[in-house]
Amino acid sequence: MSRLAVGIAFALSLASTPANAYGPPFSWTGLYVGVNGGYSWGRADATLSGVVVNEISLEEAVSDRAQVNGWLGGGQIGYSWQSKGWVFGVEADFQWTGEDGDVSACVDLISVCGKARYELDWFGTVRGRVGYLVFPDTLLYFTGGLAYGRVNADFSLHPALGTTPASDSATKTGWVVGGGLEWALDRSWRVRAEYLHVDLGSMRTELGPVSVTVPAEVPIDVTASGTVRTDFTDQIVRVGLSYKFGEGDAR
Repeated sequence: MSRLAVGIAFALSLASTPANAYGPPFSWTGLYVGVNGGYSWGRADATLSGVVVNEISLEEAVSDRAQVNGWLGGGQIGYSWQSKGWVFGVEADFQWTGEDGDVSACVDLISVCGKARYELDWFGTVRGRVGYLVFPDTLLYFTGGLAYGRVNADFSLHPALGTTPASDSATKTGWVVGGGLEWALDRSWRVRAEYLHVDLGSMRTELGPVSVTVPAEVPIDVTASGTVRTDFTDQIVRVGLSYKFGEGDAR
């Protein structure tokens, strides 16, 4: 047999050899811990309703939106089970954030402006994960579960004279869904890129009654109250690094 024929036969034998024929791939099963960081594009949809000005009820509700954006960072802990090409797991994470944003509106008739400022101090999730190994070292996964976080809101009324503030804060619960890609660097270290959509539900804040004097040719005394409902959602992109404890072959 010529050298060319031998070479072709050897190349074909390599091409037909399974990738794990030289030893079983590592297992994704095990406990892991890690750190992550990223950026978040949050949104606070605020609706002011039930407004009463000098004992006169205003029927129309006023809605506006604050962009609550910022950096975030934290850690995660979880456990995965591998069954052939499928990987199932549970994971919890906790994040500190620098997300904040504000929205304002004015009533020209009485020269009064209102401003709302929102902050998300921290949030966490507890999620299930299910994924498929598109390659032995590459996991495509989807995730979803419970979300919770601390939302702060500061409201202020700015007439020409003085400022009347009001504040509210609450730990809200909601849901989270998302997905990502995770790569195994070796038997222990993993890196990931992930997207999450978080919905923390709504927060209701009672404003007033507050009393201000609006300067004019004839000063006007105004007493007002109302209710603000804020719906908070978050779009998160982050990267992470995890260390898996223990070793083992895939099953």
